[in-house]
Amino acid sequence: MTCAKQVVSAVIVATNGKVYPGENHARYPQAVCPRGDMPSGVGYHLCRDVCGQDGHAEIEALRRSGDDAEGATLYLFGHVKCCPDCTRACNAAGIARIVGVD
Repeated sequence: MTCAKQVVSAVIVATNGKVYPGENHARYPQAVCPRGDMPSGVGYHLCRDVCGQDGHAEIEALRRSGDDAEGATLYLFGHVKCCPDCTRACNAAGIARIVGVD
């Protein structure tokens, strides 16, 4: 199920050519986003607590890629940049480059 506010997907392309997708799906999708008009980067706890989102698209892709994230490129669709938490996770995993695709 998809997010009511903004559908975001991420694709990690590993140095070995393997591709790992991720989405910001919601286990408990809402008709209206509980974050309302909050700006990007604010209220993400509501995504988890109300909608049952396990993680942003970047985190889901990182979970799937495992060690293949080292040196990989992450393509982000639906956003032009990662939130601070996702950026830290990408850096920790060794992602070499993040490309926002509008």
